[in-house]
Amino acid sequence: MSTTKPEYPQASGSVSLPHHLRLIGNQRQFPDVHWIWKGAISFVYEVHPRIVVKVPRPGDFEREQFDQELKIYEIFSQHPPCPSTVKCFHYTDKGIFLEYMRDVSLSYRMQNNQLRDLQTNALIEVEKLEPLPLRKVWLNDLAQAVAFLESLKLAHGDLRPDNILIDGDWLKLSDFDCTAQFGTEFEACIPPYGRVLNNSESDQGPCGGAGSLGARTEQFALGSLYYLINHGFEVYGDRCLTPDNPKEHGPKVVKLLQNMEFPTLHHDPVIDDIIDKCWRNKYATVAELAAHTERLLANGTNGERTNTETTSNDGWCSVIISCVLDGLWWSLENWWEYVRRGGSKEPTNRTGSKDDRRDSPDHDLVQKSFSSQKAFCEDLVKLGLLDLLSSGEPEYLGFSFDWYRHRH
Repeated sequence: MSTTKPEYPQASGSVSLPHHLRLIGNQRQFPDVHWIWKGAISFVYEVHPRIVVKVPRPGDFEREQFDQELKIYEIFSQHPPCPSTVKCFHYTDKGIFLEYMRDVSLSYRMQNNQLRDLQTNALIEVEKLEPLPLRKVWLNDLAQAVAFLESLKLAHGDLRPDNILIDGDWLKLSDFDCTAQFGTEFEACIPPYGRVLNNSESDQGPCGGAGSLGARTEQFALGSLYYLINHGFEVYGDRCLTPDNPKEHGPKVVKLLQNMEFPTLHHDPVIDDIIDKCWRNKYATVAELAAHTERLLANGTNGERTNTETTSNDGWCSVIISCVLDGLWWSLENWWEYVRRGGSKEPTNRTGSKDDRRDSPDHDLVQKSFSSQKAFCEDLVKLGLLDLLSSGEPEYLGFSFDWYRHRH
């Protein structure tokens, strides 16, 4: 049997080849790479059923924001990982390899639970809420993620549903391009997850401004996220505050939030109390809030603790099943040939996990999974994938849009 390595086109293409031949070469060298998302600052490609890579879009602003996110992942790499933030396997100045959260975002999940008027987009009803035990888990996951950032003296700076990703029932915080040190000017102040200051808050900054990033801004955003999760719609999203001029609804919300006028809370009283405290800046730190949400899980009532434990056990069943399936996937000889291109063919224990957010006897399994996934990403870099993806727009490179192919 011949041991000669097959010849493949270079990832960056050859100027001597016609464009259509370069496209064929790209698809041939990277047959399992799919373009799945176009973000504000980056393109996202699936490179494995469990891994995506973010590549910056052209432009100075996009590059600046991408570099900011790179700095945050560099900081993360120097500390034990937080299981409630999207896991980073590998990064370079051309791309960030992340775990693939396959059910898109919290925003998408909430919209799927709503019935809206097709012409006006007005909310008609919330067709269902997520189960209460799961909502409590999500509240805690978000608090733990933001508390982790706080422990590094960082604020996320852009806490909103689009930046919270979901895989099945697992929720994690992502998108750190606006993340900055406490005390930095709060730039991404988007209502209802940010609010401008009023006259009585001169110690926080000038009236009409957003002030500085800190526990105040982060817990306010969390309060509005908790409202969304527990009510099924955004703050004041169930009504038009200005029926005579619907376009003024947004400015009206800004004014109400500035004046600390919030909608009535009428769901679970314990969660409503947490939301109200977040809005009114009652937690000295996000860590204090995270301790509260942790107790909420530990002190479940009316059978909720049992249900929450069931959710956790089901999650770890998914971890084990996922590891088995990924192990089978990794064992495919053709893919290993593709990754190594004539390199070592010794079998490797390549396993994968859906989530590692809870202490478990399977911790070693998860760690081995991370190491193998990191090695996989490094191999793709060596093969020139990031050079290719950085060389042009997805369509120009021959990648058609295939939106989140693995949604549950």
